[in-house]
Amino acid sequence: MKRIFYLLLPILIIVGFSNCSNDFELTTGDINKPVIYGFLSPQDTATYIRVEKAFVSENTSALELSQRPEELYYENIGVTLSSGGNTYPMIRVDGAAEGYPRDAGVFLDAPNFLYKLNLPAGETYDGGEDYRLSVTDLGSDTLITEVTTAIVHAPIIQFPDQDDEFEWRSSIEGQNDIRTQWRLNNTTAAVFDIRIQLNYQEAINGDLNNRVNKSVDFTVLKNIQPEDENDTGISVEVLATDILSGISGAVDATGPGPRFFTSLEVIVDAGSNDLLDFINVGQANTGLTGASVPPIFSNIPGGFGLFSSRNSASVGGLQLVGEARDSLIDGRFTKDLNFQ
Repeated sequence: MKRIFYLLLPILIIVGFSNCSNDFELTTGDINKPVIYGFLSPQDTATYIRVEKAFVSENTSALELSQRPEELYYENIGVTLSSGGNTYPMIRVDGAAEGYPRDAGVFLDAPNFLYKLNLPAGETYDGGEDYRLSVTDLGSDTLITEVTTAIVHAPIIQFPDQDDEFEWRSSIEGQNDIRTQWRLNNTTAAVFDIRIQLNYQEAINGDLNNRVNKSVDFTVLKNIQPEDENDTGISVEVLATDILSGISGAVDATGPGPRFFTSLEVIVDAGSNDLLDFINVGQANTGLTGASVPPIFSNIPGGFGLFSSRNSASVGGLQLVGEARDSLIDGRFTKDLNFQ
C-alpha cells in the first residue's frame, strides 16, 4: 500500500493567533503536492515562506523518510511573489540562521529551508492589495502551484489613546477592566488578538544606578470575531487580572530587581478570513463526539497549507495610575516581581 505523508507545519510568521500542530495524513494520490505556510505583514522586516512537499514510499517507513531532507524539500524550484506589474524572487535560506529554528519532533529539524523576501526600499504591503505566490519547477518550467491573498487592513484603535492615563474601573480586582475599541475600515479583517506590551526598567543586581530597559509582551484575548462582518466598531473589555497574570508570567523574576514601570502598549493583531477558517476548522470535530478524522483547511491549490496575511495597530505610552499602579506593585499576581 502506498503511503503519502503530508507534513502540516506551524505557521511561522504570525504572532498571537491560535497555535497549529504537526499532523500527517495517511492517504493515496499524487506525490507532487506542495505544503506551504506563510503570511504577509506590513510589520515584518522580511517575509518568510515555508515550501515543502509530500513524500511517498512503498518500502520505507515514514519515520525514516521524515529524516531525509530530499524527501521534505524541493531541490530546484523558483518561488516568487508578485503584485501588479512587479515580481519579486524569493531566496532559499536556512531558517535557523535567520533566527527561526525548527521545533524538534518527528521531522528533520536541520536544515530548515525557508524562502525569504526583503521588499525593495520604500515598498511595503498595503492593505487591500493582492499578492500572488507562485512555485515553479525550474527543471521542467512547470507551475507547481499558485495562490493569491489580499493584505488585510490594519485595525484603527479608538481607545485607549496614545499616552493615556487610566486606572482600573472597579475596586474589586477580579472585575477590573480596560475597554479597548477598534474600527474596521473594510471587511478584510475577520479575526483579532489583543496583546499587551509592558515596558519597564530593571536594576542590575539591586544597583539603582545601573538600570536596563526591558520589554515583554503577552496575549490577553485571542480569536475575537465581529458579531457582524459589517461592524464598524467593536468594543472589548480586558480584565485587570488577565493583564496582571500576563505580566507575572512574562517577566523574568530571577533577578532581585527592583523594577520600575515605564509604560504599557496595547497591540491589536488582525487576520484574514482564510486565517479564521483555518482556526475554526482546527477547532472542529474534536473531543469524544468529534469525527474520526479531523478536517484540514487549506487554501493552496493542489496542495496543503495556508498563505494569507496579517496586520496590526498599536497605541503606546499608556500609564497606570491609582489603584492600577498599586496592584502592579502589591497585587497578588505581581507582588513578588518587586516593582517600585
